Amino acid sequence: MHALCSDSRKILRTIPLLVLASLLNTSLITPAAQAQVLTQVSKDLGHGFQSQESKQINVSGRWHSNQSFKFLYFEKRHLCQCSEFSIAPSGQVALFQDAATRVISSFHVRKNSINAYPKLPAGKLQSVTWLAQEKQVELHLLTQKDGVETIIKKRLRLSFQLK
Repeated sequence: MHALCSDSRKILRTIPLLVLASLLNTSLITPAAQAQVLTQVSKDLGHGFQSQESKQINVSGRWHSNQSFKFLYFEKRHLCQCSEFSIAPSGQVALFQDAATRVISSFHVRKNSINAYPKLPAGKLQSVTWLAQEKQVELHLLTQKDGVETIIKKRLRLSFQLK
């Protein structure tokens, strides 16, 4: 009887090892091949500005979708993770909308400064038209109310002066 109990204990100790080996052999423990792949594409926009788009590509059969992230840089300075941006024809000013907060801001090259404009109407920046020697811009903002999308045109005087 005592020998039977000893053999039962040995069998119970080996069961977890057998289960682990079975999982490895049936590929229930997933290999790194199902990990996400990240690609990055950088683009020189001129005047020291660069954009970088990072795409997160998921393996087929995964539940979450592909995503894309855009970043704007001036030389080595990170300006924003942007949903939209525009650089003035002179290259002295950039206007952009932060992807997370949707706040629109401007960056002035000579002053190396960023100015935020949080009081603008809420909406997704669609386009920018540069006016009046780049001291003003016309913004086209996509807004949504009661399921209806509307483009709002808003003029903005930039809060710095070009010299």
